[in-house]
Amino acid sequence: MAASTKQDFLVNFLNTNFDTMKSLHRLDSLRDEYKKQIEALEEKISKASTEIPSEIDKAVSMAKTMSKHINKLEEKVDSLCHDIFDHDHAIKPMVGELELQVEKIAEVEKYAHYLSTVAKIEDLSSHIQASLLTESLSSAVDSFNDLTEMYTALQSSSCLNLLDFLKESILFWHKILKDRIAIEFEEVLKALRWPLVVTTIKAPSVTNVTELKERMRKLFQKLLSLQLPESMSLESFGGNQLIQKIGGVKPLVLPLELMLKPLRKRFRYHFYGQKQTNSLDKPEWYLTQVLSWIRDHGDFLDRNIQPILDESKKGDISARVEFTRGLVITVMEKIFHDLPELAYEEANFSHLIDEVLLFDSELRNTYSYPPILPGCLDVLCLPEALTKWLIIEKKYAMQKIEQMLHSPSCWESQYKDISDLDEVRVPECAEGFMMLLQTITDRYRKLPVSDAKLQFLGLQLELLEDFRMRLVQVMKTTSTAPTGHIMCAVLNAVHYVTQVLRDWSELTFFLQLLCYKNNRSLKTEIAEPSDILHSAGASAERKSTDENVTEEDSVESLLAGLSQISMEHTVFEEITSLFESMEADMIKAACSYVFTDVQARSQAYRKDRWISLPAPKELSTTLGLSQSACEMFLVLKDHLCTMEKQLSKFLFDRFWHRLARNIDDFLFHEVILVNHFNDGGAVQLQFDITRNLIPLFGDYTNNPDSYFRLCKEASTLLTLKSGSALLLKEVIYSHLHETAEQRQLRQVQPDVGAALREVGIFTLSAEQSEQVLSLRTNLSVS
Repeated sequence: MAASTKQDFLVNFLNTNFDTMKSLHRLDSLRDEYKKQIEALEEKISKASTEIPSEIDKAVSMAKTMSKHINKLEEKVDSLCHDIFDHDHAIKPMVGELELQVEKIAEVEKYAHYLSTVAKIEDLSSHIQASLLTESLSSAVDSFNDLTEMYTALQSSSCLNLLDFLKESILFWHKILKDRIAIEFEEVLKALRWPLVVTTIKAPSVTNVTELKERMRKLFQKLLSLQLPESMSLESFGGNQLIQKIGGVKPLVLPLELMLKPLRKRFRYHFYGQKQTNSLDKPEWYLTQVLSWIRDHGDFLDRNIQPILDESKKGDISARVEFTRGLVITVMEKIFHDLPELAYEEANFSHLIDEVLLFDSELRNTYSYPPILPGCLDVLCLPEALTKWLIIEKKYAMQKIEQMLHSPSCWESQYKDISDLDEVRVPECAEGFMMLLQTITDRYRKLPVSDAKLQFLGLQLELLEDFRMRLVQVMKTTSTAPTGHIMCAVLNAVHYVTQVLRDWSELTFFLQLLCYKNNRSLKTEIAEPSDILHSAGASAERKSTDENVTEEDSVESLLAGLSQISMEHTVFEEITSLFESMEADMIKAACSYVFTDVQARSQAYRKDRWISLPAPKELSTTLGLSQSACEMFLVLKDHLCTMEKQLSKFLFDRFWHRLARNIDDFLFHEVILVNHFNDGGAVQLQFDITRNLIPLFGDYTNNPDSYFRLCKEASTLLTLKSGSALLLKEVIYSHLHETAEQRQLRQVQPDVGAALREVGIFTLSAEQSEQVLSLRTNLSVS
């Protein structure tokens, strides 16, 4: 410790314990306290000096003992390793022979297991045969279930021949058992008057209903037990060409399939072949028949079949839905069968589409057919049907558009005589066109395939672009009259289409299409680089030496590329922007036309003698609108009235807002800033602007002054009292032209912004205000 530190410690100690003379009596107690601390420390040092060496010696002794023990263990390990090596060398030939024997034993066990499985299959087959000979169907069904369970367990086996043998055995006995039970099951159903079809012959009443229903229950459960494994049933069911094209179609449960057999037989009898009921132009005949069957059999299925399914632990299967699904598959097969012939008959094909849409809607809404199950619309989404549908849809749409655009009332509003409904002034052709698009949307909205919906969306976008180009052609033919009736009707049509597309873009249906479209684009963008990387890394050398680096680099490059994928905000974004651009151009053209006309009538007003008009006192009795401005304002008023009658309120507001700004800017720069004004001229200008020009727009807004800020504020400066004008001019001059040193000499620093706001100037800048004040002849130059 340094001397200064010791000294500081001593000073602090004395100040703390002996701050006064009276505290000296504490010396004895402090001496005793520190003496005890010294004795305690000496005792601890004495113990450490006597105990620690003995502990250290003990630890060293233990360390030496452990070191010797470790050395002995190392010797034993070396000896044991040597013995193991010698033993391994000695028994190595024997191990090789044993491995060969073990492999042979394992192979023999496989053969034994294989043969035992074959024997079990044969035993079960024999048991089924014996059960059939003794009319013991329940036992035969149980053995059949053992076969199917064995097939399910061996699905992952590589013994393909064994699986084929087992599969053939299952199919063989399935057919025999099904046929045997089906005969009795169909007899029971027939006795219960199934199917429930309307006939002219009155059938006798069923007497033993309870007994028949009990027999039906037992046979139904046996048929349920005969259900093939899913993979096998799909394979046998997939032989149908329609099923191969449409995913999600699964076989029916066996008993319901048998219950549908007589109805399918009736369907084929009436709606195939040369029967008069089989007419391509009358698809509603078989669609209506199927709906009536679904309606008529619903109660029977709910009361008698669904309880059996619940009892057999098949409650997840709805008898009514399964029955409906079977009939729907029958209709799908019929539509698929008729497609080649319908492809050459546009009228019949279009009629079929209408009827199928109605059929599917009633099926889903009235009979609660689940939307996740395949239906007739899936057939219409097949490429051969969808392509034809799109062609017909486009053809009829184009014909409809031609008819609308050549109608005598094409550019007239349907509600022109009803003022409350005619605010948007939509021409007949625009409303009809959007209704056409809405009809197309309603037709393809329920399609189950998103790709098909996107193709219809593409057709709608194509029709929108075609309609836009037709409007452009009409606009060009009438471009000489931008404010004429036809041009305004085209503008209303463009605005109406834009608004409807904006509303549609927020609908859930189109948002879902947008999501699917973007996700599909994203998957395409991701798949392409991954395919490239995969093919590029196919060489064995790159795989062996740089596999990990390649994977990391591919992931990084992929994530980096995701940010470059552009996502649309709406499905109509591009076409909507084109219509919006067209709308803006047409408003600009109409506004330019009116402004040019007004500007052409302003020659006399611009050259008026503002500097030599009578004093305000003389004008007070004769003050009125300047004679030179009458024609200009009259033309402006006529144009405003004309456009208000022809444009929708929204478009007219945009039109006059733009026109007002142009006129305000024109009068400020071409009339005010190029002339000089005496007191009378300033009063006359202010009267023209505030009492005549601005009120022209008062019918369209409650605050027309806000659209003529330049002219109104300029007239305010021109009519400002001379004293106030001089003071304001001096403040502005000081702000714009004086140096910092000159401004510092002033006792009060003027705030030019506050000065301008005080007299009501909020839009004009200091430079513009100075320029306007300089136009007054009654102010001397500072």
